[in-house]
Amino acid sequence: CLSAFYACDDQKTYAQQLDEMTEYIEDFMKDHNYVITDTKPQGTPWLDEKGRRMFYLTESGVYMHVIDTGLQAGGTKKGQVVLVRYTEMSVKGDSVTYSNMKSASPPVEICYGTVNTGGNSSYYWGDCQAWHEALTYVGDRGHVMLIAPTDMGMPIYNNSNRELLSHYYELKFTFWK
Repeated sequence: CLSAFYACDDQKTYAQQLDEMTEYIEDFMKDHNYVITDTKPQGTPWLDEKGRRMFYLTESGVYMHVIDTGLQAGGTKKGQVVLVRYTEMSVKGDSVTYSNMKSASPPVEICYGTVNTGGNSSYYWGDCQAWHEALTYVGDRGHVMLIAPTDMGMPIYNNSNRELLSHYYELKFTFWK
């Protein structure tokens, strides 16, 4: 009986992956001339004195930029059905992963306050904690841009065994009435 153990020297530790994820986010922000702030901006859209988009780093680690608060900002009730149009891309590049923003594709439907992770499926698209957090800043017809770190993003990314993947989203919300 022969047994062998292999060490994977090229695999990064979790701490190294977190550092790399933060670097990718910072590079993405710099490449797009976005500004990070730890103070929630006033007014909308969230711009600095030079007209650059300001992304507020929330306590949960989501980078949030409000373009339009919509109606009844921050007043979303638990259980509210929300239709979401979005564009998604990895912060590692500029290629769009998915978009239903301007297409005939239907919007994604979420139920505010209940994040649908698709049960045991690690390949569920269309709902994540970061999207629900955005609804604490905007309301019906709200429009945001955000960067979701892996643990706040879609389950397909936070269940990945390959690497920690953060994603940029542009989201438009419409409340089902």
